[in-house]
Amino acid sequence: MNATSVGFIAGLMIAAIALVFIFRYANKDGKVRTEYDERQKALRGKAYKYAFYAEIFAQLVIMMIFMAGIEVPVEDYALVFSAILFGCIVLATYCIWNDVYWGLNNNHRRYLIVFAIATVLNILPLIGNVRGGTLMENGKIGLPLLNILVLIMMAVICVELLVKRAMDKDTGEEG
Repeated sequence: MNATSVGFIAGLMIAAIALVFIFRYANKDGKVRTEYDERQKALRGKAYKYAFYAEIFAQLVIMMIFMAGIEVPVEDYALVFSAILFGCIVLATYCIWNDVYWGLNNNHRRYLIVFAIATVLNILPLIGNVRGGTLMENGKIGLPLLNILVLIMMAVICVELLVKRAMDKDTGEEG
């Protein structure tokens, strides 16, 4: 296992521990789990189903790219990660537009603070890669692409949340 892999695994472990504290901070009641009513649970179940199918579709496209021998300037693991994030975007999109993105005990402002911090934490490594000239290595982009993909996902979610909120204010609904 190379240093990059060890660093990535260590980062995931630290992130998993940090998420417990982040969710406790971001939820109104200090609980780690988000609570949903029955309607939300049913719609979120549909969202997970659609996200699953979207990821399967994306994985099939990637598999066809590999099987066809098409060379893309992206590391294989980054392509696979892109399919996972595609499923995440489908999940978030369905939840946002069906009013089930936020749980009953979520503090929206605190979650937005967490989103802002996560954005900064994904931008910082990119700045380092660009400055250090390591955005691409051996003609392919790898780890920096993961940060770029997460930033794209977060941008899509934030734009959708803003648009949905504006639409709800125009129609007089609670958002």
